[in-house]
Amino acid sequence: HFLWPLLREGGEPRILNRVRRKRDGPLLEHRILTAPLCASQPAQGFIALLRPQTTEGFTESDLAALTPKAAKLLQLLQQRIDTETGLLRWDAFEAEIARRRRRGAACVVYANLDRMHAVNDIAGFEAGDEIIRRVGQSWRERLQDVDAVATHLSGDRYAAILYEHTLNQARSWAELTREVIAALSFEGRHRGVSASFGIVAMPSATSHQHALAAAETACRVAKDRGRDRVEIYDDGDHTIIRRHDAVRISETLTAAMESDRLVLYAQPIIALAPKARPYHYEILVRVRGETGEMLSLGEFLEAAERYQLLERLDRWVVEHAVEMLAPVAARLRALGAGFAINITGQSLSQPEFADFVRIALKRKDIPPGMIDLEMTEVAAARNLKATQRFITRMAEIGSRIALDDFGTGVSSLVQLKDLDVFQIKIDGKFVRDVLNNARSRALIRALVQIAEELGLETVAEYVEDAAIASCVRDLGVHYAQGHFYGHARPFEETLDALCARPVPAAAPAPTPVCGTSAAA
Repeated sequence: HFLWPLLREGGEPRILNRVRRKRDGPLLEHRILTAPLCASQPAQGFIALLRPQTTEGFTESDLAALTPKAAKLLQLLQQRIDTETGLLRWDAFEAEIARRRRRGAACVVYANLDRMHAVNDIAGFEAGDEIIRRVGQSWRERLQDVDAVATHLSGDRYAAILYEHTLNQARSWAELTREVIAALSFEGRHRGVSASFGIVAMPSATSHQHALAAAETACRVAKDRGRDRVEIYDDGDHTIIRRHDAVRISETLTAAMESDRLVLYAQPIIALAPKARPYHYEILVRVRGETGEMLSLGEFLEAAERYQLLERLDRWVVEHAVEMLAPVAARLRALGAGFAINITGQSLSQPEFADFVRIALKRKDIPPGMIDLEMTEVAAARNLKATQRFITRMAEIGSRIALDDFGTGVSSLVQLKDLDVFQIKIDGKFVRDVLNNARSRALIRALVQIAEELGLETVAEYVEDAAIASCVRDLGVHYAQGHFYGHARPFEETLDALCARPVPAAAPAPTPVCGTSAAA
């Protein structure tokens, strides 16, 4: 611990002499060679070598040798540590729980920041990201002297398992942490940040997943009862019983993935402008119920986000879509067909997800540009740097990015400046009332003009009838999607119908095309 205050502000490898007291022993003088784990200020960590003062000192060659080791160690740590908060990633969190042996009482604490959407709207996403980082830092500091393991779940949510803690002790820890969060200031201003907490005792026979779900339910109850408070899980509480529905939904989705009851569908996106890709589709997901009925994924998404299932769902969609495209990829390329898959914010925050997609496409020889990816405007802005890295990685293999639900955020135009996307999908709330609302028409017209100036394509979502279709065409929108042009149907049927079409004499040029989503 004596090194950290000394090195926290340092950014270069250095040699130090420092006096250190051994426990129950004499004062010993050491030579210390250190290198930071990153070049940021302050440093997020360091690697150090210590020698007794009586031995030969470190040299410049020692410094040079230590620096690449620090870089390698940082790479390994980033696979375990969330770069926003310094807390464990979910996989590392689960691995650490499995590694530890349970002993005595333990409690799960779950926290969710309050009204973060208001902070993002008023102060911008960068301010929101800074709050998330600072709260993560406060969690680390509060857990330094506690036998615990903690994770940043995603966005504005955090969780910890406190070992050797009773419910009362866990509540005291949560109350103090809540007060620390409430006292945080940002850029010299107090933004009124608060957090709601849920706590549950974790018997030795209970899995951490079930305990975490119960703690999250208690946290939701804390929000229902006014926010900025701590609630203890009580399975006799009627509000908590209602909240258990979300837990059951998440378990249903998990079972559907494990038993292969997810089904890919596709909905056409129609070109309104000439010289566009003739066949383009949005890949969707449906859940087959236990009795065979098809359920929309929409009702599962909120629970999937809470319980960290979205990245797993994204991976399922990518794997299965690629598997179905591979046998007919050559013919689809000749037809000029294109598809796209929606990527959620949980996947964007995982550095290794881009490599997963790249490997999946390469392994099945999917032609570059056949699959584009789509993310919502809000998900893209939530972690701008991670989104930019993801876009760059996908561009290297010819996959482009579209922004979905565009126009819903206060910083929509900023995203067009900061993100290298090829297409925007205009949010359906502008399209639905385009016939009766002059402002909606004006906004769509303005978005189309801005997009054309930037070389981007536009898509109108929720085109439900001929009148809306005619109107968005007149406004200059490039593509349209909705029930007027076709309902979603099983992906397998879509591929069969495509492959039955004749290949044109001259293969169409793969001009920029609109994006699609997987989780609608």
